[in-house]
Amino acid sequence: MISILISWILSALVLFVLSFFLDISFSGGIISLSFLIAAVVIGLINALLVPVVKNIFKTQNNAVLFVISLVIDAAALMLAAWLPIGFHISFFPAAIIAAAVLAIVGLGAGSVNFGKK
Repeated sequence: MISILISWILSALVLFVLSFFLDISFSGGIISLSFLIAAVVIGLINALLVPVVKNIFKTQNNAVLFVISLVIDAAALMLAAWLPIGFHISFFPAAIIAAAVLAIVGLGAGSVNFGKK
């Protein structure tokens, strides 16, 4: 449970940092709440879509699956931007770059042992 919470907060921080470099914006009264809500929405979309895509493309090699996962993650970011949560990405290449950075950070966070024995 603690690893999910840390991953959620880490994703929100990555989105915050990416908002300085990419065309990602947040609006609303409490900006940090927008980051956290966006991270939850993106995580839920990924939790629902990634297993389906892995089952559809399970015969493909890992490189094809990685590219398809990046496109789906970018689509999840665009879908989260479409929802009225105060999160906005203006174009798809920014979403692909953000998805790649989130995937790299997610891999790094997944390899860290958060108090597990």
